Amino acid sequence: MGEETANGAATARANASARAKVLGWARRTVDLIPTPWLVTGAGAVLLSTTAAFGGLATAPEDPIPEIAVGEVYTGADFEMAVVGVELWNEQGNSAIYPRTDEGEKVLVVAVDVTNTFDKPRRATSGEFAAGSVDAITVDGIDELPFLTYADDGGTARELQPDVPVRLLLAWRVGSDDFHDGDAVSLTLPDATHRVGDNVLRGVDLWEDVRVGATLTATVEEVSAP
Repeated sequence: MGEETANGAATARANASARAKVLGWARRTVDLIPTPWLVTGAGAVLLSTTAAFGGLATAPEDPIPEIAVGEVYTGADFEMAVVGVELWNEQGNSAIYPRTDEGEKVLVVAVDVTNTFDKPRRATSGEFAAGSVDAITVDGIDELPFLTYADDGGTARELQPDVPVRLLLAWRVGSDDFHDGDAVSLTLPDATHRVGDNVLRGVDLWEDVRVGATLTATVEEVSAP
């Protein structure tokens, strides 16, 4: 029994020594492998594992909401609700002078707007403040609208925080462009706010202008107020 015990102990020591040599070799080998190779190798393992489960899926995008006339949409730090689309034969409270002898008219979109930002905002888009109220579009019109206040026809400039106003967005259109009863498609903007740095340090910027919501309205031909 003594000899067997001695032989067993010798064998255990030999196995332990062999394992230590193998581990030492493995550590030295790993130390010689460049880190990018290790990262790439780990990435390959991750991709191969992901492929086994159907690949890298693209996150679904949120659908653009379709709202109704009078419904409030919040985007680009504004609350906006289109309350009507009208066709006028004269200027009214808009900033548009139609050439009536050529059959021109004024297409007007009335919008209730509240600036939800904590500082005054321009009603029209600028170089560093895109996505303002004038980014509302009507399908079939490429030009920016002229903005006035609905109550007095004054030019809409700065919108104070949390003060609701009704604005008129107006375009000059041809005699055959729009008619009473036409259904028109509109888009309302969204934009991303950030504070500038470097030469624009501290300046509030709105960028990445995109369609935030859509709606369909019916054109009503009426006398200008």
